[in-house]
Amino acid sequence: MGFRFQNLNPVYRICMTRLSSHTHKTSEIQFLNSRFVDPSLVHSQNPIYVIPRRWHLGHSHHDGHHSHHISGKEGENIFRLGLASDIALATGKALTGYLSGSTAIIADAAHSVSDVVLSGIALWSFKAAKAPKDKEHPYGHGKFETLGALGISSMLLVTAGGIAWHAIDLLLGLMSADPQTFIQSLTHEHGHSHHHVGHHHGIDMNHPILALNMTILSISIKEGLYWITKRAGERQSSGLMIANAWHHRADAISSIVALIGVGGSILGMKFLDPLAGLLVSGMILKVGLETGYHSVLELVDAAIPSKQLDPVKQTILQVEGVKGCNHLRGRRAGSSLHVDVNIEVDPFCSVSAAHEIGENVRNQIHKSHPEVAEVFIHIDPAISQVFPSVMDQQESAAETVCQKNFRAEDNGIEEFVSRTILSKFQEKMVVERITHHLLQGKMLLQIEVSMPPNVLIRDAMEVAKMAEEEILKTASNVIHVSIQLRLGNPISQPNHHLHQRQSALSRWFL
Repeated sequence: MGFRFQNLNPVYRICMTRLSSHTHKTSEIQFLNSRFVDPSLVHSQNPIYVIPRRWHLGHSHHDGHHSHHISGKEGENIFRLGLASDIALATGKALTGYLSGSTAIIADAAHSVSDVVLSGIALWSFKAAKAPKDKEHPYGHGKFETLGALGISSMLLVTAGGIAWHAIDLLLGLMSADPQTFIQSLTHEHGHSHHHVGHHHGIDMNHPILALNMTILSISIKEGLYWITKRAGERQSSGLMIANAWHHRADAISSIVALIGVGGSILGMKFLDPLAGLLVSGMILKVGLETGYHSVLELVDAAIPSKQLDPVKQTILQVEGVKGCNHLRGRRAGSSLHVDVNIEVDPFCSVSAAHEIGENVRNQIHKSHPEVAEVFIHIDPAISQVFPSVMDQQESAAETVCQKNFRAEDNGIEEFVSRTILSKFQEKMVVERITHHLLQGKMLLQIEVSMPPNVLIRDAMEVAKMAEEEILKTASNVIHVSIQLRLGNPISQPNHHLHQRQSALSRWFL
């Protein structure tokens, strides 16, 4: 795109009228006077100053985590806004270029089509990530968002490389020029035209008002989109939105650098153009590396830092029935989190009660942290909640384990207890239900028995104590036995399997 100074004659005449009212006419004014004379009066060809307006080879889009969580629909609307803006800018530049005949603006419109394509890819990635779970994707589609962010981050790196390459090319051209050419470039006596393969980037001074207006409009829209998308991405912890925000800013900054290049050329400081380009290149390179790095970490299921999971841990510990929390882990899938946690509950609570506590934890996490899409909960017994007498019994049992020649297995505990009761206390009690607990490889038994209705409570207590001692003496891994007398009806139906086994054992003993 050529920025042709002879087409700024109307602007020049106004400036000259105002400047001529001052008594001090500088050499710069005299120089401008020679530059803006009527082209028909100049024997040599007017120089053409080509200032790089936009370096752009790619863009990006991203998404995230905070207490203020915006819905997927709101996030989708932000992507739609960016896509609509890119379409509007591309269309506006194309119409402006067609009406004015400016090849520079038309080339810029063609370049803006790449913005539309990448914005479309970002929108598709976001919508795909928000799709509900299905049989092929039981854990959701969050990684589609990560893939989109990685692709756009890669394009940011290409963009940074293109800007740096062009800036270095300009610097080398200035540094390698012969002294006369270099002096002319510093005193505005040397113009240059810079063309890229495919299309060139510049502010076309053949149509300065249109070019400048479109540039300023593009900068304003792109910078506004940057802030809107960036804030939404930070709230949602969305890498896709954050990368997309920097795609918008890369466009805006590239245009600003082009304006700096124009000013530098007018003032005779052509090195401002490539230096500003290198600065922008470094900025975009840094963002591209950061967003790409985080995207790769998400794809390989890297763990989320524990500090980011502290709010989730506090939520878990506040749920009633939770005695402790450990092994809290998290991984990110797009803007969603998948959390794994072990919670500790009362070791003597029932399975149904422990399950209910786990569900309460899950519901509270989803309520307090909407960014958490999945919670995997493992329930552990809280060993510290075991009363001290049981722990003392466990220590004493370890000392006498060599005196016991039988180890009660989990799958044979009912048969073991029934055999022991029938062999020693057949006429005094009948086993109704056995509940066993496993703590650190040791077994605790709660045995419900029924006794004849005419037995005295004192006698029942003595028989129960004798039965407890007999079981402890026989099994090496049983550290505590509690025999309880059933006085009322059971909660559930009788354990027919246990009664059948007891009947078979009683016939065997008889």
